[in-house]
Amino acid sequence: MALYKFKVTDPAGAVSELLIEGDSQADATRRIQGRGLFPLDFLGEGAGAIRGDRRGEIRFRRRFDVVEFTDQLAPLLEAQIPLERSLGILGETMPKGYASSLVEELRKGLHEGRRLSQMLRDRAHVFPELYASLVEAGEESGALVQIMADLRKYLNERRELTAYVISASIYPLIVFGVSLIVLGVLLGVMVPKFATVLVASGVQPTLGTRVLIGVSNLVRGYWWVLPLLVVAGLLVWARVRRTPAARQALDRLQLRVPLVRRLVLYSELGRMARTMSILMRSGVHILDTVAISARVLKNTVLRQSVAGITAELRRGERLDLALGRIPAFPHLMVRMVAVGEETGNVEAMLERIAQRFEGDLRRLIARALSILEPAVIVTLGLVVGVIVITMFLAIMEMQSAI
Repeated sequence: MALYKFKVTDPAGAVSELLIEGDSQADATRRIQGRGLFPLDFLGEGAGAIRGDRRGEIRFRRRFDVVEFTDQLAPLLEAQIPLERSLGILGETMPKGYASSLVEELRKGLHEGRRLSQMLRDRAHVFPELYASLVEAGEESGALVQIMADLRKYLNERRELTAYVISASIYPLIVFGVSLIVLGVLLGVMVPKFATVLVASGVQPTLGTRVLIGVSNLVRGYWWVLPLLVVAGLLVWARVRRTPAARQALDRLQLRVPLVRRLVLYSELGRMARTMSILMRSGVHILDTVAISARVLKNTVLRQSVAGITAELRRGERLDLALGRIPAFPHLMVRMVAVGEETGNVEAMLERIAQRFEGDLRRLIARALSILEPAVIVTLGLVVGVIVITMFLAIMEMQSAI
């Protein structure tokens, strides 16, 4: 989603500026109206949406750790300390800076009668949609303490998964970096020296040797073009990714490429099942549960498919039958939901589904990274081998000429 900035007014007539996420400007407008607000003026999108007063917030947003905030807030709520007082305690214990000022803003908002979920949505650049949606569900069901505890567990598990992926990726990235350095030295230093000796010997180079020398000259003369192409490609990708049509096409493509499809489904459906389990365990109605769970999905195709089943559920359709009509959903998940409905314990079954998908995601990532490392080494070996063999054959030709 992209960020959009609006000037809005509430039913009391108070005017304020709001930063909100959305698939498009129209989607952002609908989200604003869904909160009972009325948009007065559109102030900007993307980078333009965070200028002015928000610039300081974006500059320091990395200094606010949502996981740490939840880790500290959840135990205070479990100790039956009121939410406003809990935020006050957090603000007092935090070092002076952006994090403490943000927590103090939340505390003051509560004191003024605002809902925590609304304030979190106003700070979408810090708190994800999932966070605000679950807090909203906790406020409506009166189970905010339990939801914060579940959210704390969920966020820490996601952080552990992210840390695992990063740590597992370090060695393949190092191997890839060393490979580029080795190729750079061979093509930029060794091959030019060899070409000088070959020309001085008067030996007519073979086709392979001429191609190697040509590649070396290209690397030495235009090496700076590659970083420019990479940067330009990333900028174009980021810009295209923001347009709803392009994003939906890319998300649809993700679900067609075999390995990527499995990664996306394990990640998205695990997140969805975990969210539904937390909400249903807190007593949230099934229609609200599905609507909130759909909003936490990042893949637009899956999000629209899940959001579309609310009409079927409203007509009294069973959850497993409605989910079974979504082509991307695995049959195993649908069957497990059906068993949960038959036993009257859907939330526990959804918890098991989430655990299974999260475990499958971890194993799939580990397997992909274990394949990537030898693939990089073998590719480097082949390229270096071709270069060395080509140079060796040219040396043999020079010796024959002598």
